[in-house]
Amino acid sequence: MAAIIFDFDGTIADSRDYFLNFLAREANRPPLTAAQKAEFHGMSLVRMTRAMDVSWLRLPLLLNKCRREMNPAMSHVEPFPGMIEVIKQLHRRRHKLYILSTNSVNNMDKFLKRHDLDKYFTAVYGGAGLLGKSPALKRLLLEQHIQTREAVYIGDEVRDLEAAQWISVAGIAVTWGFARADELKALEPLGVAHSPEDIVDIVGGF
Repeated sequence: MAAIIFDFDGTIADSRDYFLNFLAREANRPPLTAAQKAEFHGMSLVRMTRAMDVSWLRLPLLLNKCRREMNPAMSHVEPFPGMIEVIKQLHRRRHKLYILSTNSVNNMDKFLKRHDLDKYFTAVYGGAGLLGKSPALKRLLLEQHIQTREAVYIGDEVRDLEAAQWISVAGIAVTWGFARADELKALEPLGVAHSPEDIVDIVGGF
């Protein structure tokens, strides 16, 4: 049995369009076309902010505003195809499931309850730092009495894997989120999941 810690946006929830639309508004740009959105494929949230010419100094306040305004949008954000069944399958195998994200607990709870997923997670941690998640990840392990050798952190961005590596937690990269697959593979995670079903196989060999 492992403690499996998920990132949220870009890993469980397909919220990329929300973030792009939000950043476009903050940059005083017109709504993005599908072709324009495709140009941002493979960019982290920080890189998308830079590409929109939004000032780096605005990031902390912008993140708080983004969390607040996202709550109504959670009624429309969907999980990535296959993710619900993977969560259920991991739970059936008696793994302890957690979420650690930059997003707010309020937003994630709304999403999880809407999709009847809240009962599968032991705890949900929000508000992790945009530029570094390792302190929040370490706090989760301490509060939940989890040894680093028992834990796996699953995320879609370089910063997710770096946070796990910083505190000696195994990381699993998913390729359907914000970052590019080659950037994730370069960090040599425990495994690289190209579909949600791959997570089950990788965890099975942990």
